[in-house]
Amino acid sequence: MGFRFLSEVTMTTKPFKEGSAHGRFQPFHNGHLEYVLAAQKQSDFLWIGITKFDIDPTELSPLGRTREKPENNPLTYHQRLTMIGEALTENGVRRDEFAFIPFPIEKPSKLGQFLPTAVPCFTTVYEEWNREKISVLESFGYRVIVLWERQHKEISGGEIRNEMIAGSNRWREMVPKATAKYVEEFGLIERLRTLRAQKD
Repeated sequence: MGFRFLSEVTMTTKPFKEGSAHGRFQPFHNGHLEYVLAAQKQSDFLWIGITKFDIDPTELSPLGRTREKPENNPLTYHQRLTMIGEALTENGVRRDEFAFIPFPIEKPSKLGQFLPTAVPCFTTVYEEWNREKISVLESFGYRVIVLWERQHKEISGGEIRNEMIAGSNRWREMVPKATAKYVEEFGLIERLRTLRAQKD
């Protein structure tokens, strides 16, 4: 099958009626916002898939590896929905233009329970993990469209979490206003410190 880059798609097709974007969003940062907004601009309606929607650490998948560990997943499914939804509306996306679904890429045989294969999956490529996800999605019948491929991430969730734990305020420059608001409301920094202490 083979995935296609966005430039190859836009030259030959109109925007999609439905599309999907996905991620752990722990927490939702400016890099995530760029990605989701780009996917939304290609779709009349966007399904936003939340990976690792069940943050219970009892079942770790080899596919997810360290990104599934508790200290890397402090926010619940509902907390991420709340955070992302407000960030998108802050940036001009109407609430009737998107919705959320679980997206169990860690257990890909279950993906079809949440997203029909007829809905294309928009993604980006920064590292081998992204290519692995593309391969998995295509093997289960999904059409994958790469929005862009870059050599490195300017922002990462791991970096933000580390900045929070260290007591730095630099993370505030890396996230939408809604994320900063809910970091405080959800007590995320203390939760991260507790999880890191349990790890150590």
